[in-house]
Amino acid sequence: MRKFFYLSLCAAGFVGISTIASAQYGPPESPYRPAKVDALIDQVHNDLNQGYDHWKLNNGDRERLNKAEAKLRSFGKDWEHGKFDKGDLDDSMGTIQKVLNENHLSGAQRDSLSNDVDQLRHMREAYERHEIGNW
Repeated sequence: MRKFFYLSLCAAGFVGISTIASAQYGPPESPYRPAKVDALIDQVHNDLNQGYDHWKLNNGDRERLNKAEAKLRSFGKDWEHGKFDKGDLDDSMGTIQKVLNENHLSGAQRDSLSNDVDQLRHMREAYERHEIGNW
């Protein structure tokens, strides 16, 4: 009897932890699931690479964008493990947005990159509304 009680308690705990871990990313169709966030980060990378072929950036801006992308990748890795690193996300979005605002980037690449930042901003807002993350 004692063994049955112990196994039942362990099973209930596992189900509870699984439910909580799943809930931090939002509903199953949520754009904030780790795989979808990784896809968005890959899209930022692709949009930056395509933009580098068209834009005339000074070395400082290019270096800032590369560092922003590295922080964004770090954010994605943390998010896969349930950690929402506001600092990495905010720094990345801010840096990319600053280059978008201060440089006269043009073309579809600029629009795509701006759209990427908007999607990241929506994720940050969902976190602030406690729709995702560990609370």
